[in-house]
Amino acid sequence: MSRARFGRVATAVAALVAAAVVVLSGSASVPSAAESTMVQTAAQRQPETAAQRQPETAVSPAAAPQKYVALGSSYAAGPGGLDSVGNRCLRTVDNYPHQVAQALNMSLVDATCSGATTENILDRRQRFVSQPQIDAVTPGTALVTITTGGNDIGYVQRLIAMGCKNSVADPVKEIAERVCGHGRPISPEPGFEQYAAVEQKMIETVFAVRMRAPAARIVLVDYPPVVVAGGPICPKLALTPEEIESTIRVYDALAQVTAEAAQISGAELVTTGPLGAEHTVCSPDPWLRGFELPVPYHPDASGKAGVARLIVDALRR
Repeated sequence: MSRARFGRVATAVAALVAAAVVVLSGSASVPSAAESTMVQTAAQRQPETAAQRQPETAVSPAAAPQKYVALGSSYAAGPGGLDSVGNRCLRTVDNYPHQVAQALNMSLVDATCSGATTENILDRRQRFVSQPQIDAVTPGTALVTITTGGNDIGYVQRLIAMGCKNSVADPVKEIAERVCGHGRPISPEPGFEQYAAVEQKMIETVFAVRMRAPAARIVLVDYPPVVVAGGPICPKLALTPEEIESTIRVYDALAQVTAEAAQISGAELVTTGPLGAEHTVCSPDPWLRGFELPVPYHPDASGKAGVARLIVDALRR
């Protein structure tokens, strides 16, 4: 994806970001000489009563945890595994936002939702939630993570449709009966215009977060790969060689536009691809399920923990 195509977007965003920066000035009062404590010698000091005696050290109240808002789709919400956290978005208590918040001692507002597109984060609420995800970001927010784009281009939807088509034999036939219904159409591979639209929406999302929370660290987190070129394959992947090649192309393009959106918008980037390549569906230690229940082609417990570690390590650097 050529950044030249987005030069005008970068210029516009940079100007808007500069206008959005809020500088807060403060002042500290300096005690006068009259307010300073007089030092007495032992002979001058009078005995103190219990009521007059003050503690030797003042203990400040513990600082409240900083606010962390997680935005994104199912790869952030983490469906499957532990029970969802009482909502139709299929968020789970072991998803990467919860693990990051715990590791960094932050107060989490988890606005992630399975099925969300970039538009659901920025402009239009999903039908079973009350507001777009961006509304969770407030001026005091210290950290925002964003995992998005896959639903805009049908990344996982294509994977599941291909798995359904190929699931005619055990061990995936029974799974197909539960997730495929009467079949799922396989959408065409996305084109340049679709990737360009996703990139622009990511940039707009970062800008909108920065307008709402000027001091927040904003981190784009991409998707761990299901399969990589030259990597292991197995029956639970449930893809033909041609579909594997197509999936890799779509994944690589989505990872590229995510990286470009981070660079253009000034967001931080956590890329899961390099380490995730060692943890694909058919690897000895996978981070994602294959065509398996409860949610095909999504991070398992190891994947949620692995992505959380990458984010925490990046934030601590």
